[in-house]
Amino acid sequence: MSNNPLLQPLELVPYADISLEHLQPAISQIIADNHKALDIIVSQSLVPTWDDLVLAEDELDARLDEAFNALVTLSQLPQAPEWFAAFEKCYSEVEDYKAGTLQNQALYDAYTALANSGPAQLYSSARKHVLRKKLSAFRSAGIGLSEPVKMQLVDLNKRIGDLEATFNSNVRNANLAWEKLITDETLLAGISSPLKHKLALKALATEREGWLLTLDEEAIYSAVMGECENRALREELWIAYNTRASDQGPTAGQNDNSVVLEQLLTLRHQRAKLLGYDNHAHFSLEIKAARSTDEVLGFIKKRAAHKKADFQALAQSLQTDAQSLGYNNLSAWDYAYLARRASAELSGTPDSEFSAYCSYNQILKSLVQLVSGLFGIQILKVENFSTWHPDVQLYAINDGQERLGHLYIDPYMRQPKMDGCWTQAITDRHINAEGSVKLPVAILHGNFSPPQGATPSLLEPLQLNMLFHEFGHCLQHILTRSPYRTLSGINFLGRDASEFAGRVLEQWCWSREVLQWMTRHHQTDKPLSIEQVDRILEARKITETLRDADELTRSLFDFELHRTQGDGRSVQDVWASAQQALQVLPWPELARFGHAFDYMTTGYDAGYYVYEWSRPLAEQVFTRFEQEGVFNAQTGKVFREAYYTLGAEQTLPEFYKTFMGQAPNDD
Repeated sequence: MSNNPLLQPLELVPYADISLEHLQPAISQIIADNHKALDIIVSQSLVPTWDDLVLAEDELDARLDEAFNALVTLSQLPQAPEWFAAFEKCYSEVEDYKAGTLQNQALYDAYTALANSGPAQLYSSARKHVLRKKLSAFRSAGIGLSEPVKMQLVDLNKRIGDLEATFNSNVRNANLAWEKLITDETLLAGISSPLKHKLALKALATEREGWLLTLDEEAIYSAVMGECENRALREELWIAYNTRASDQGPTAGQNDNSVVLEQLLTLRHQRAKLLGYDNHAHFSLEIKAARSTDEVLGFIKKRAAHKKADFQALAQSLQTDAQSLGYNNLSAWDYAYLARRASAELSGTPDSEFSAYCSYNQILKSLVQLVSGLFGIQILKVENFSTWHPDVQLYAINDGQERLGHLYIDPYMRQPKMDGCWTQAITDRHINAEGSVKLPVAILHGNFSPPQGATPSLLEPLQLNMLFHEFGHCLQHILTRSPYRTLSGINFLGRDASEFAGRVLEQWCWSREVLQWMTRHHQTDKPLSIEQVDRILEARKITETLRDADELTRSLFDFELHRTQGDGRSVQDVWASAQQALQVLPWPELARFGHAFDYMTTGYDAGYYVYEWSRPLAEQVFTRFEQEGVFNAQTGKVFREAYYTLGAEQTLPEFYKTFMGQAPNDD
């Protein structure tokens, strides 16, 4: 056995032992081993069996994914250029291998023979589901196409992958291409002390004095836009942020994604047509609950109609507030500021004051206590483990004496860590042919501000929501009992089913009882009063209404962009159409939202709507907890068994009917 740490069959990755020289040799070795093993699997598949075909190939995929996932984690650290070059080569090798296996006719024939065999007719519904998913993946990769067309598809996939990488690289570079150093503190009127301190630290990191505005941290951008009283500064920042990677704004033409995006949409459309779909939006529904593009469009429009009165009331309220401040017109750089201002007046607790009650450590402690009690698990901190950064925490998750899996939490923002709060699956639960269980492991990557001296990390409302949301994904990944990898890991779920897990845990975050119970002032340890909580929740509706309008507009834009490709409209035309259809608070024409909308290149293409799709279902499910108690362990046990345990062995409507006793409400 090689001493390369990426080749060791360990339960947890020895991150601290991995260095540059281990990367490509490990990936190349695993892929070479897999090719040999696949040849054996296929040669023995004249009469294929579950163990010798499905489980055998799954073990090969698991080994490769687990090794490469370790490299993805390490890419969140500052690395030498040689390291990233090796990482890119590894990524290319992995993608080529996966594409090749899905083009393997003999392997496809073996799966088809197994699915059509007599024994397979007696398989459990879970096994049948695994086979359906596998055969669907082969077909989506063009296994039934003629060889010339198949080669065309391979070329399209390669070009699409290259364009996605270029798009994301342009966005990253655009985020770094603009900055503004402020030396006159009066320009920062209205900005809270903690936020000013963050801006000062950013300046110090570049060996300058003052306060530095950049575009590389969305949380800081959003906070400045919501707090800054200086309208001219808000306008400058808004334009810089919303014209990134485009032909407009202060860095116009630099890192421009205009041509990249048009080419990407064209190639995705060509691929969909090649595979027999009407368009890329239609193709994307292959692994989602929606049955047609019309169903998705109908949902978005129905949600917008349901919210229309709220949107119009907000627009009128902000217009009135703008006039009271002497603005000659209401502009896009005013929306967040005026909404947060109105929310603070109604609640009596501005976001900066609310954050003082939401220290990361306190909230995480409460969150762990909440889910442990609800779902009958123990979340135990591990003290000694191999890590990629000193800030990382590791937890073992148990059910009594049984180990269920592990959860890493990497909470704080740093460069070059990807901005955002997200969940990374490291290993997926599965049982091999010998009966050995591979336990699931996940990482919750946060983008929270690190502690500064005696001041702990304090969470903004959106960050608080994101922590709960991502913890929901982690629970979904770790609490599954499915023995099959393709039914247990969150990466194998449709995006709509996956996002439900995050959306449902959000409901506890903004529950009246839970919010009052978990918040403590980081200096006095005093909780928010129930009266304060009630005012905060009522005031939150203002900023949430603004967010709802933006989210629905983005959902329509993304879906229509992929549904109507080729109709002669440009990206900007589709954005303008979505704005006109849904947005009562429009953006100026110079905005180039799509040029930096990285969800379109990180797996949510034609699928951003799933965040809104899963939300009403989560809200309906939570009504049972509201009726029976938000801390009710008995209800939590029923939920765990009905939802987490089965993983992807059931659909969301099936889970809903089991848990709620009826089909989902059509609203």
